[in-house]
Amino acid sequence: MSQKDFIMKQLFLILLLYSTGMMPQNTAINTGINTKNPGSRLTVNGSFAGDYKIVTDQNTVLDDSNFYIAYSTYSKGTMRLPKAISGPGNFKGRIYGIKNVSSQTGLTILPDASNLEKIDAAGDVDFIEVPYGYYAELISKGTTTGTTWELSMLVPIVQNSTVRNLLNITSAMPKNSSPQSRFTLSPPNVTDVVIPGSRGSLYAYEPQTVFLNFSVGLGLINFFSPGDYYHFYRCELFINNTPTGIFQVVQEHSKSIQFSMSGAYDLPAGTHTVEARLSSWHDFGQPRNMTYGILSLLLNAVRMN
Repeated sequence: MSQKDFIMKQLFLILLLYSTGMMPQNTAINTGINTKNPGSRLTVNGSFAGDYKIVTDQNTVLDDSNFYIAYSTYSKGTMRLPKAISGPGNFKGRIYGIKNVSSQTGLTILPDASNLEKIDAAGDVDFIEVPYGYYAELISKGTTTGTTWELSMLVPIVQNSTVRNLLNITSAMPKNSSPQSRFTLSPPNVTDVVIPGSRGSLYAYEPQTVFLNFSVGLGLINFFSPGDYYHFYRCELFINNTPTGIFQVVQEHSKSIQFSMSGAYDLPAGTHTVEARLSSWHDFGQPRNMTYGILSLLLNAVRMN
């Protein structure tokens, strides 16, 4: 007997017992697929398949045709849960699995009921945010007002970490030559001078933490007698004209100075300008024009996924 014939025979016997009054109307019937002894209302002895969809529409309304959804596009999106239904058609227990693989953009999930319904997510909320690389699972509570959906999980997707290079600037003076890129610092009257060639821009699709690495070698061109001054130099990275707190202070007794520093910095979404600035002071505080040449420079910004 085939599986289909077995199931049809079971259904026929159930209907026969009901029609003859031999079975109470409130008796629970367990149904089994590929098993003669189901232990639950529905027992499937084998694999189970639900609908799988890849969604690229930035505004999607889920319905009874959805089960597992992978959001994959280049822009932030919105996904609406179906409006609760009272009486016949109530979809209590419906489950949606949603994965955000949207190329570093966020995904907003909210009930499709003009803020009349909420989601139970460690407190009643109007919406939830699924960051890039996260999976969310939601289940309908069957209620028709108030909190109608429950967030059962919001977890990062298990994946290998990758490094994304957001900014990379390098330059170096040819061997046995003079620096072509020069600038002048006039302490103490002029401070935080941008080091030429150290300015670059990067774009963040969403709020993220970046790792910044900066290194520069400077040669003093207008050199004075060694005992004439004792300079201290401070080099700091700035983002959008704001100091990052990633800096280094060195003392210089010769004709060259070297800075090498790195650190993490939290960025909001958007375009950002990164640059290195130099300031200097010495024991006697007298103004003096100092000219430097760029020997080598590296500015790198990366993020981890």
